[in-house]
Amino acid sequence: MPVSELYFQRLPNSLLLGLAASVISLLIGIPAGIVSAVKVGSWWDNVAKGVGLLGLSIPGFWLGLVLILVFSVWLRWLPTSGAGDWRHVIMPALALGWYFAASMLRLTRSSMLEVLGSEYIKLARLKGLPDVVVIAMHAFKNALIPVFTLAGVNLVVMVNAAVIIEVIFAWPGIGRLLYEGIFQRDFPLVQGVVVMAGFMIVGINLVVDVLYAVIDPRIRLTR
Repeated sequence: MPVSELYFQRLPNSLLLGLAASVISLLIGIPAGIVSAVKVGSWWDNVAKGVGLLGLSIPGFWLGLVLILVFSVWLRWLPTSGAGDWRHVIMPALALGWYFAASMLRLTRSSMLEVLGSEYIKLARLKGLPDVVVIAMHAFKNALIPVFTLAGVNLVVMVNAAVIIEVIFAWPGIGRLLYEGIFQRDFPLVQGVVVMAGFMIVGINLVVDVLYAVIDPRIRLTR
């Protein structure tokens, strides 16, 4: 069987899981990073930094097993493994997105702190603009470039390298395919997955570079 056929059979499942995990990481990491940067030194900042520390410290396989124990074994709310309806996506997406949410939080916080200390933010506040307008329209927009870069890289990793999470939850994706190829010593399959991951990295980086021009007008092409 051609490697490409095996790869594209599993790709939709990995894309679904990666997009769901990316949404979770963005919904947790970006708002928490903004609040942490705006309320620097407060208990909000301490809570956000604690969440980031836990996210980077807790292994994904441990969190996945805890989620299975709580929501599948004890509460019986969600299925333990496999792919099917939306309930099958919740636990693997949360276990996969939790770590990347922490890294997104830390990067958003540092990027926002750098932007909030710039001169044009001070000028916007001196003009009497509300803090919500200053943060949303001026600071956050200019802090998005490194956040977009990290989000693109994280998406590629979630789609192609979520080996442990996909094995724990028996998710039929690219990560589990890579695990099966390594375990069975199927070297052409492993090489094919790695090559396709390289193409995906190039494609995602190209899309992110194009979005830079939408976010920051200073880098748009002009005649």
